[in-house]
Amino acid sequence: MTEAEETSSVIELSFQDSETAKVVHDSLKPEELLPKADRAEIEISIRENILSLDIDARDTAALRATINSFLRWAAVARDTTNI
Repeated sequence: MTEAEETSSVIELSFQDSETAKVVHDSLKPEELLPKADRAEIEISIRENILSLDIDARDTAALRATINSFLRWAAVARDTTNI
């Protein structure tokens, strides 16, 4: 794999309020703290009601898989705040 294949993305998720953003952030944070994966790394940060996912991946397939996983987990965490 060459250096040119590496890719990255920053995704910002906006929530209704900062409390919901914090719940989702706190739910996803343990995934960031796991030992670094071979194909992708993620940094999660929060600013008021905006959750930011900064993803670096070795290839587009790893980037897509990481994005899909974290967006699904974020949706589940957000939905549980409504229950």
